[in-house]
Amino acid sequence: MSSLPPEGFTARPLEAEDAVAAAELLMAFDAAHLAGVTDRLSAVDMVDWWRWYELERESIALHDGRLAALGLLNEREEGALNFHAFVHPERTGRGLGSFLLQWAEDRAGGGRLRVEILAGDEAARHLLEGRGYRRIRSGFRMLVDLEEPPAEPEWPEGLSVSTLRDSDKRVLHGVIEEAFAEEWGRSPLSYEEWERTIFGAESFDPTLCFLVRAGDEVVAAETCGQRFGMGFVGAIGVRKPWRRKGLGRALLLQGFGELYRRGERRIGLGVDAENPTGAARLYEAVGMRVASQVDAYERAL
Repeated sequence: MSSLPPEGFTARPLEAEDAVAAAELLMAFDAAHLAGVTDRLSAVDMVDWWRWYELERESIALHDGRLAALGLLNEREEGALNFHAFVHPERTGRGLGSFLLQWAEDRAGGGRLRVEILAGDEAARHLLEGRGYRRIRSGFRMLVDLEEPPAEPEWPEGLSVSTLRDSDKRVLHGVIEEAFAEEWGRSPLSYEEWERTIFGAESFDPTLCFLVRAGDEVVAAETCGQRFGMGFVGAIGVRKPWRRKGLGRALLLQGFGELYRRGERRIGLGVDAENPTGAARLYEAVGMRVASQVDAYERAL
């Protein structure tokens, strides 16, 4: 396949100046594929997301006078590259998706390439399956719309909860990394990577991060934020000896309550559909619903 983009389009890496147009493209993409769950994305959301990538070599933008499509490629699991691509709904049918996939395959070289698409996106599914990709996993995007303040969290006796201080950052990193060590498709992140991608994000708010202590030991933690036009739960981690004691539920309600006090009425998160800790069931138990499904397809190149 030609390395040149389809006629009428130019290709280059994404740049910070593309953030506003990228937010508009993704909102149009969601509106075309999802009913009633479109995010209100901002340039800050885009720039924070792009912290996970080296844009010069891990991104591509297609233009025809405006941003028509974009792709992002990086390694989140040893031996597998993850690719996310979006085509503006007004630019479909022009070969942009095929070009983006070929671009990702060329850069991946060997190993495995993993592509995530929205369930129900038949054009993307046909493209992937026609090139030898097979679905291997699914994830859910879950939402809750709060019409009244959520229930107060109930903490087991002897435990206390506090917000994040600068001196707690390495502890927070350690708890979340330990809790997610066995999660599918995830490689460990160093503290330095957290500093760049999470703590360094413009949307990061330490007063929306919560640590649960038993004495001096931090046994569970949660990160929340105000992103994507809603409240958002980034991660909840409970150390193994402290699981099945209600800490996950209590942390969820802690985050919900603080986000509600700040004016957020919709709260979202993402979860692996086959999460071994049964996280999706926990989220449903506090009123969250599955708003959309993302399917991961993979091919050995």
